[in-house]
Amino acid sequence: MTTYLAAGLAVLLACSAATGAQGPDPDADTAREAETVISAAPPAALPVRPVADLERWSGRITGWTASHREAIAVRLFDAPSHGLPDLEAHAIAILEGQGSEAELNRLAGLAYLRFAGWLEFGLIDPETHAPRVLLDEEAAMLVRRLGWAFETGDAAQAIDDAAPTVRDYDTLRAEMMRVLAVTPIWPGVQSGPSLSAGDVGGRVDQLRTRLTAEGLLDGDWQEGDHYDIRLETAVRRYQGRTNLAPSGRMDQATLRQLNLPPDRRIGQLMANLEQRRWRTRDLGRRHIWVNLADFRLEAWEDGQLAREHEVMVGRQASSTPEFSEDMQYIVLNPWWGLPNGSARPRFQSFRRNPSLARELGFRIYNRSGEAISVYEIDWSRWGGDWPYRMSQPPGATNPMGEVKFIFPNRNNIYIHDTTERDQFVRTRRDFSAGCIRVQDPLALAQWVLDGQDGWSRARIDEVVAGSSPTVVWLDDRIPVHIAYWTVVGDPDGRVRYLNDLYRRDSGVIDAYLAAHESHSPALPVTSRSMPGPVVASFD
Repeated sequence: MTTYLAAGLAVLLACSAATGAQGPDPDADTAREAETVISAAPPAALPVRPVADLERWSGRITGWTASHREAIAVRLFDAPSHGLPDLEAHAIAILEGQGSEAELNRLAGLAYLRFAGWLEFGLIDPETHAPRVLLDEEAAMLVRRLGWAFETGDAAQAIDDAAPTVRDYDTLRAEMMRVLAVTPIWPGVQSGPSLSAGDVGGRVDQLRTRLTAEGLLDGDWQEGDHYDIRLETAVRRYQGRTNLAPSGRMDQATLRQLNLPPDRRIGQLMANLEQRRWRTRDLGRRHIWVNLADFRLEAWEDGQLAREHEVMVGRQASSTPEFSEDMQYIVLNPWWGLPNGSARPRFQSFRRNPSLARELGFRIYNRSGEAISVYEIDWSRWGGDWPYRMSQPPGATNPMGEVKFIFPNRNNIYIHDTTERDQFVRTRRDFSAGCIRVQDPLALAQWVLDGQDGWSRARIDEVVAGSSPTVVWLDDRIPVHIAYWTVVGDPDGRVRYLNDLYRRDSGVIDAYLAAHESHSPALPVTSRSMPGPVVASFD
């Protein structure tokens, strides 16, 4: 017992000592038929904030009782289900209760600060991916929270309150528990040809065993049974879970997913649970949520899903970033101010055929902002300091479509309509230069302007039927959250594993596993950058 207690304290103190690295968007301007730039102000330099000394903060926790320590210890067993380092040794040391009251209180305090800190703020820094350290102000908040929990007699509530409230966090946590439970018996399916209805044999039995372990098929089947409608339905459900076309046939893509080792799923779940911990707890009473990996936009109001829209996102070479900003206004019949990357090939086409600029309605401006003719362009400056920009007025060929939604940000990303609406039928939709194209944008505009005086759907349609750019400032700003999550939990409790479109997962997973290992992990997870399983050690 003394070894457990000493080891637990040593690990927690090592944890507490760890350190880690801490265009503009266009607005319609009808006077100039050009665009005004509104952009987010650059972030101010953040002051250096003191890192918490967990020993000192643990000593400030008063009011411990045996029942309080026990409640905290029981919660520590939940750490792996959150994808966090195993704290079983600390829990056992506290529950066995050997050692002085002061030693037990100290261990319980350190364990609480570490676990609650991970839940509240994350294990790694979302910007640098370095191991995250607890700051003084954060430790103070956690100590106050535990004090309030002591007053209510429910110490465990202090840990429960630290867990994310993002809507699918509990669903992903349940999936983590399921995967951990089946990992020791994770069955595979031998390589071979695709399987479909009517097939029989050992590989069909292996497929049934695998889907039974997934919880998608009841176990009341016999070896040698043929590939029947029940198995086909289970395969469809599995394909839906892994973002494959739900054919019901075990094709080679499905076989590859079935034979992914469990450590891959565990790593993916760990990273996605961590990404939930990075998100603000207050998304906004009315807010817009975009998951780039799911090609989906959701409009939420008072905790209820109000609207869903398919979206197109940036190509891999121009991937859409993740961030949160407030939507401030929308533009009906918007101009398009071409970014340099889009403008240069059009300038080249106008050089070959100057009449195209007039035919397509493009306006060209010099560095002073004066409108000029395409024939006034000094092409000798093409390879150097190019002083020209262009914009396109509203119209059928304007790729902004009928509306754009502006939430000023340093990335110059916004949501807008598109002229390529037929592309929404495709499953994979990474077509844009970085901005987000939304399906049925006028319905989204109606939701955004709901309750704003004078802006009914009929009024929106009336304005769009014309050609004048119209800016509508929002009475109440709407937070827009753009995320990239490759595991999502649906409202019905289903979990879907999405394609890692931008190949961002591997960096997060590797950094997370490295931090996980430094905090005494106990999950059998293998990383490409780590040759073998990570195993807990409290020696």
